[in-house]
Amino acid sequence: MKTCLIIILTIASSTADKRCKGIYFGDKYYNLHLIKEGINKIDNLILNRNDDILYFTFEELNTPPNRLVGYINMDTKETKVIDGINNATSIAIDHRLNKIFVGSQNGLYKINDLKQAERLPIQDSIVNLHFKDVLYFTNIKGDSFIFEDGFGVIVQELQGVKIKELIVDNDNNMFFVRNNTLFRIKLGTKAINIHEKIYVDVISTDIYTKAYICSKTGVYVYNKYKFALDRVSDMNYLKGLTFNKANEPIYAAKDLIIKLSENQIPCFED
Repeated sequence: MKTCLIIILTIASSTADKRCKGIYFGDKYYNLHLIKEGINKIDNLILNRNDDILYFTFEELNTPPNRLVGYINMDTKETKVIDGINNATSIAIDHRLNKIFVGSQNGLYKINDLKQAERLPIQDSIVNLHFKDVLYFTNIKGDSFIFEDGFGVIVQELQGVKIKELIVDNDNNMFFVRNNTLFRIKLGTKAINIHEKIYVDVISTDIYTKAYICSKTGVYVYNKYKFALDRVSDMNYLKGLTFNKANEPIYAAKDLIIKLSENQIPCFED
């Protein structure tokens, strides 16, 4: 456990005061809590805010490698694996209807209330899922679709554009990643903008559907008034970022899952 805490503070070293055990994220000061350690090649971190179940994908130590879906109850810390989904690549949640979707190399699945996998009628090899009003999915060819009535309908804004992943924010901006470069397009238009200075590791949204971009130079949030990215944290090399009902960040780094809890008393340097 001592080694893990050293790793956590090393990851956060550029934003944490040397005398303090917390970290700044945006203009708020947070305490760090280790939720889970030893998760092999963790990815696709996302919290279901309806029941505080944290989902993620990880690599099973088998030959050949296989990526599975795991979950942690944030209240009890109970950790389990979803059976029936192999080669998982992405997870998305419809919080309004409390539906959890999983993309895999074998197609699209839904996780029911009993934490069982149900197959949905999409056979594509899926590399990314995102839910914002509708379920978006991107296949291994880089084509993007909306899942509608059991079929994939092409995303008109991205027709003919090859991407890896996408998110949509609260101002109808669609952010997408290609070759670790960030692009932005307004829904209903065809004008694509590039944020070429950012090398993207992870893209995510918070409870207000603000867009966050994790990169090797820190974590950024999109400022719709400046049409630019504002850095909110120096944390880098993150493997996942999600937010709880209080909009407190939960992130994955190395083989760890770490939760930030707001501390009303900030730490001031001398």
